[in-house]
Amino acid sequence: MIPEAMPGPNTLAGMCNGPVDFTKLDREGQPVRIRLGATVADVRHDGDGVRVTYAVQGRLHTIHARSVVMSAGWTTARTISDLPENYRAAYQQFYRMPCAVINVAVRNWRFMAKMGITECQCFEGLYRWLAVRKVATFAEVPPTISPDDPTVLRLKITFTEPGVPLPQQCTRGRMRLLSTPYSEYERLVREQMTLMFARSGFDARRDIAGIIVNRWGHAYLCGQPGFFFGTEGKIAPREVMRRAPFGKIAFANSDLSGIMDHRASIGESDRAVNQLLA
Repeated sequence: MIPEAMPGPNTLAGMCNGPVDFTKLDREGQPVRIRLGATVADVRHDGDGVRVTYAVQGRLHTIHARSVVMSAGWTTARTISDLPENYRAAYQQFYRMPCAVINVAVRNWRFMAKMGITECQCFEGLYRWLAVRKVATFAEVPPTISPDDPTVLRLKITFTEPGVPLPQQCTRGRMRLLSTPYSEYERLVREQMTLMFARSGFDARRDIAGIIVNRWGHAYLCGQPGFFFGTEGKIAPREVMRRAPFGKIAFANSDLSGIMDHRASIGESDRAVNQLLA
């Protein structure tokens, strides 16, 4: 959309490995402008279009658009001032579960290679999944990584509580996610990895070079019964936004598919844009 922002070769490797010239993203006269560091505070219909108020470096700015695609997910209900009540009620049924992703830098992964694995699922302990991190490669493919080479292990923590109502699970999980100190995450990671891999030679003091904890308070949409197809003859929550725009405002985001990946984001965006063009 903005070729000048990608000065490297016009190839997949050039796009993925090359630098981005951020000064070219927001210039007058461009058909597409991307404004970084702008937080939308208010969206509402105004005359024959939509008024958008956003903040940049502590200052508020207002623009008038012919139409708007809202792709902020469930926070949309707090951003559109004139959103009808049925839309707000639908968005209240979009539940997002928390998640923590922990990256553990290890000096080698011989202890996993000895067991013949590169990833595993855990049914007890802090994290539920552990895997040697997979990195996409472009152009020249590097040599195969040896178990003697340093690498990063990716650990995933979910905060589900079977038997507890979904909204309560989300709240409890976020409280656990945010109230647990980093030192406790580190201690539990070291303990669980020791229990799993000590017999194959793992030593936490020797083999762990660093730990990074990424806390994700609203990680994944969790579609409850009725989210996709509705219940008791009522329209499904996601279909309230997908069926038609609200005036000059259409709705996108992978939340509306209930599938948290880039393909759903692209598909929902395509639908929203075409609804406005129609």
